[in-house]
Amino acid sequence: MLTACSALALAACGGGENEVERRTDTRPTIESAVAERLATHSDKVASLLSSGDACGAKQEAGRLRAELTTAIDDRVIPELYLEDLSGVVNELVAQIPPCEVAQPQPPPDMDREKNEKKKKKKKQDKKKHDHDDDDDKGDE
Repeated sequence: MLTACSALALAACGGGENEVERRTDTRPTIESAVAERLATHSDKVASLLSSGDACGAKQEAGRLRAELTTAIDDRVIPELYLEDLSGVVNELVAQIPPCEVAQPQPPPDMDREKNEKKKKKKKQDKKKHDHDDDDDKGDE
């Protein structure tokens, strides 16, 4: 999917201004700078996904989508490619796994301290309850 986005953008790329070769292809082109930016974002999404960074991939995919939206708004993406590029980017974004932010774990010593405090409080509550029962028995 990512490669398709990069390939589509670069295939539609207008190429450099200094090229002397003759063009026989008359399809409209995407400015090379725009195509390169889209391809760079797409490649970065792929890299982040392969390293397991879904959160980073989601952020980068957002940048890719924003870059594409800007290019569309600026009318630098020929109509011929609009549907394909938009579809590929939307599909890419949809396929990125959910971003799970790990909750920081308290240091093990903190857990132990909390557990000891809870146990101590339970003992105190139990003692207090037992004493209250003893006081009630004396009233009878």
